Amino acid sequence: MKKNLFSFLFIALLAFTSCKNSAKGQNVVSEPVVNEIETPAEADELLAEADEALTEADEVRFLDLEEPDVDGKMHKLSEYVGQGQWVLIDFWASWCGPCRAEMPNVVAAYQKYHSKGFNIVGLSFDQNHEAWTQAIHDLQMPWIHLSDLKGWHSKAAEVYGVNSIPASLLVNPSGVIVAANLRGEALGQALAEIFGE
Repeated sequence: MKKNLFSFLFIALLAFTSCKNSAKGQNVVSEPVVNEIETPAEADELLAEADEALTEADEVRFLDLEEPDVDGKMHKLSEYVGQGQWVLIDFWASWCGPCRAEMPNVVAAYQKYHSKGFNIVGLSFDQNHEAWTQAIHDLQMPWIHLSDLKGWHSKAAEVYGVNSIPASLLVNPSGVIVAANLRGEALGQALAEIFGE
């Protein structure tokens, strides 16, 4: 049930250009999902369905997984999530153009709210360690990064049913998922509301 809900939410809320896993295992840039929505009523209906799914699921908790960090040391997601901080679980990859384009918004949110109790765990869909770590350095992403370097066959993809990136989950201090795929200004706005600004 939960895995199906995660898949539904990612499909329903990815309304921007993203990188997807093709049937041949290639990384492709998709057309925006929003192009498939022809009227405002259809968009409202899709969002209402997502909201209803969240309501029906009551409290949807994050799912734990274990992947190595940049130094090869294994870590569980539960070491960082559900431990009293607001956490953004960020699904991305160094080769994903839309992920890289979104990163300045994520970095800005981290810089502004980290000292107030906000953290990020990056779950990468990379396959090349050097490309992964170089992107972390180049994009100035100082938070926790985990990846098993298995691309679309990663543990993160398997556990969360993610087949399109960038994607993210905002998790409250108790480990409950409260929002998905906050992109652009939406992440900053959500955090401003959370931290009372």
